[in-house]
Amino acid sequence: MEARTGADTFTTRTGAVALPLAIIVFVVSTAIHPSREAPMDNTAIFAEYAQSDGWIAIHFAQWVGVLLLFGGFLALYYSIAIKQEAAAGVARFGFGAAVLTAASLTMLQAIDGVTLKWAVDAWISAPADLKGAAFTAAEVARWTEYATQSYSNILLGLTLLLYGLAIALGTVYPRWLGWIAVGSGVAWIIHGLMVPYIGLFNSIPRLVALVLMAVWAFIIGYLMWRDGSRGRIRRTQSATPHAPPR
Repeated sequence: MEARTGADTFTTRTGAVALPLAIIVFVVSTAIHPSREAPMDNTAIFAEYAQSDGWIAIHFAQWVGVLLLFGGFLALYYSIAIKQEAAAGVARFGFGAAVLTAASLTMLQAIDGVTLKWAVDAWISAPADLKGAAFTAAEVARWTEYATQSYSNILLGLTLLLYGLAIALGTVYPRWLGWIAVGSGVAWIIHGLMVPYIGLFNSIPRLVALVLMAVWAFIIGYLMWRDGSRGRIRRTQSATPHAPPR
């Protein structure tokens, strides 16, 4: 057994809080997100978005959730990479995907939270002879959001898929927990692939992805906190020095 450093314990505990907190922030911010109108009815939905005073703040909160999720993935990578086994190699690719996911989701919140809001506000306030052009500009912003949403969901799915495989192949966490992450990842990828053809919608794959991701995040968060509280990590048998024979 080898004692953790203070930095190891802090990283693990921070990630343990960040992962479930990211889910909570996302759920709360999504619950207060304006969504009375059908998402594919641009005229109605743009008018609803223009009337929202908290639109930018809501999407900033969603971005905070993205940062928390990335922090959780970072801490999880270090906790998996403690043991020098195949799982650590897979986790490296998972962390690379997590970096891309955080960047893509940041772009999504910027487009949806700022660009689209300004575009619909400009459409509402435009004079009659410029209404058509302003509406088209808002639609372009919306279509850009669709594209970014698609790629972001696929990247998030890839991240969960790789982390799930790392957990399933390793010995740090229960292997069944890795398969939950894999299931969520596959569902996110399927939903992301559907968005360019159908648009923004609440699909069954998206619901499955959210539920599995939430279950996974809370359980893995508990295990990370527990391991951090113990203040110790286990070496692999091959890495454990043996006392010389007497």
